[in-house]
Amino acid sequence: MRTGKEYLESLRDGRQVYVGGELIEDVTTHPKTKGYAQAIAEYYDLHLKPENQDLLTFVDENGKRESMHWFLPRSKEDVVKRRNYADFIFRHFQGGIFTRPPAGMNVVMFTQVDDQEPWAENSRFKNGHRDLSGNIQRHWEEVTSKDLAVSPMFVDVQYDRGRDDAMAETPMLSIIEENDEGIVVRGWKAIGTSIPFVNNLLIGNLWRPGQTAEQTVYAMVPLATPGVSVVARESRAQPDADPYDRPLATLGDELDGMVYFDNVLIPWAQVQHVGNPDHAKWYPQRQFDWVHLETQIRQTVHAELMVGLGLLITQSLGTSKNPVVQSQLAELIRFRETCRAFMIAAEETGFHTPGGLYKPNNIFIDFGRAHYLEHQHEMVNMLIEFCGRGIVIQPTARELDHPYIGPKLQEALRGSEISARDRIKIFRQISERFLTEFGSRHEMFEKFNGTPPYLINILTMQRTEYQVDGPLTQLARDVLGFGDTAELGKRAAEADKASHYANVKFQPEYARSQDVHDGYIDDAASTESAVTAQA
Repeated sequence: MRTGKEYLESLRDGRQVYVGGELIEDVTTHPKTKGYAQAIAEYYDLHLKPENQDLLTFVDENGKRESMHWFLPRSKEDVVKRRNYADFIFRHFQGGIFTRPPAGMNVVMFTQVDDQEPWAENSRFKNGHRDLSGNIQRHWEEVTSKDLAVSPMFVDVQYDRGRDDAMAETPMLSIIEENDEGIVVRGWKAIGTSIPFVNNLLIGNLWRPGQTAEQTVYAMVPLATPGVSVVARESRAQPDADPYDRPLATLGDELDGMVYFDNVLIPWAQVQHVGNPDHAKWYPQRQFDWVHLETQIRQTVHAELMVGLGLLITQSLGTSKNPVVQSQLAELIRFRETCRAFMIAAEETGFHTPGGLYKPNNIFIDFGRAHYLEHQHEMVNMLIEFCGRGIVIQPTARELDHPYIGPKLQEALRGSEISARDRIKIFRQISERFLTEFGSRHEMFEKFNGTPPYLINILTMQRTEYQVDGPLTQLARDVLGFGDTAELGKRAAEADKASHYANVKFQPEYARSQDVHDGYIDDAASTESAVTAQA
């Protein structure tokens, strides 16, 4: 495990990073970037503290102690360990205000490591066969042994979705040459989170209609590779502000961004897969199941924070016993408990993959994320209603400290059993987290990272046997007397097979093996799967 100091030193590697049009010479010291770099340095140092050892680290099969962000869960108990780890990290950093620390990004490799063969086997080459077998394992050994920070970049730039052939004309990352050394690529990848602060980019694809073989690239690329340029959005960080007035912006900003590859050579040893759009259609979204599991944990922490803020602000205003407020607080609490229930249900009904990982139920992960996205706005609006005018009229620390007006403000704004200074601190937290530009970025990230609820629902239906000829209609068939061979089911299956979004049963087996198939897995099935995988 590396120290925070070693992490910061690894960022001084000549990387080319633009933030708001400015080329940043050193991301560890520039005002726009130093806050988040320091936060991740603190993240690494947390793992080295003796009091955190049992929670944040583990001992691998070689007897080496590593960070839990590399821990591959092989049982339900292991998944709970990972949940407790992520829960600690998100709580430590202001209740999940940093959406993608390394713990939430390194997991994108879990599915690859679990089942490596399809990546090499399904690659297609222009100039003769290339042996990519073993690359994923070598990449895994490198990032774990060096404790690197990795950011996935799978989303491509926006294009005209009104026609399928428009994607080929978009200047997104594409192979322009294939030679004995590797592939030469040019174009854009977008979007990535905290990319100015990672060591390696794990580039890939999430399939879109019209995707070409040249655009289908999966590889591990060091950020400091010549020809790689990061273009990050403008920073919302305010490092020089008073932390009392800006409790979140003073901590730094993750800086989502795009990356341009200008005739970049990616050696074959760094390539994981090329040339097969069908692979991108079925497999990579399973990689993000592990990322979304971390998201679900963070969202549950965030829901708990909203409950706490609601209870504190209503108590400080003396409104907590009002029947209407009591009802609204109950809605907040139900929101948090429902998010938590989805998370626990995913763990309890997980299954073993072919490689022996214990994977939480992807159905409950996805529907849990959809529930959070659908109801987050209502909960935020409720918090703002609790605040009343206090959400917009908040004296600054300087005003509260002023010798003349300060005492008068503190007398006027003190609450029930709470000082004015502490009550305003609650208002400040709610305001910055949900109403400022800094807070709006956080909310937009949730929508983008989680994908809109309708799309979560569509993708879930594509991956599960929630179909008219599947097991979920069996009881209805029995009640109606249709039996197992109803013509309706046959015709539905044929229609699905012919449609653009094929039924789950027509997906490749290597992709289906990463999904739960009927919404639940009983203990016997899980045990049998685990024994088979170990054998």
